[in-house]
Amino acid sequence: MVQIAHLATGNYWEHMNMAIVPGTDGIVQVTMKITENLKQVYGGIHGGAIAGLLDSTIAVAVNQQLDSDEGALTVEMKINFLRSANSGTLWGEGKVIKKGSKLIVAQGEIKDDMDNLVAFGTATFMITKPVI
Repeated sequence: MVQIAHLATGNYWEHMNMAIVPGTDGIVQVTMKITENLKQVYGGIHGGAIAGLLDSTIAVAVNQQLDSDEGALTVEMKINFLRSANSGTLWGEGKVIKKGSKLIVAQGEIKDDMDNLVAFGTATFMITKPVI
């Protein structure tokens, strides 16, 4: 099993204000604090920032299913945006639907501080050797 803590050590995670929050029953959440730098001109968080959080959230779930010598790359993602958010923290949670020998299909949800569903989606990851 891969340790997921290393996922949050990259510059991208810091730039996007994301962090991993271990929860109960093995559930891991990814948080993102909304800042002015992540907002679009209308004052809400940019859809690309939400998509990045969803991709990272699903990646955490995927990486929990990998062996220590494996990595995974996103090859496809579909997202539905359901509501805007303009302050606070967004919370992401993902889960694997099916792991094959070369591909993993997973899903994730993004919620705001009031537990409102902001976005959800699915993604396919290709299992590979890590490029570190």
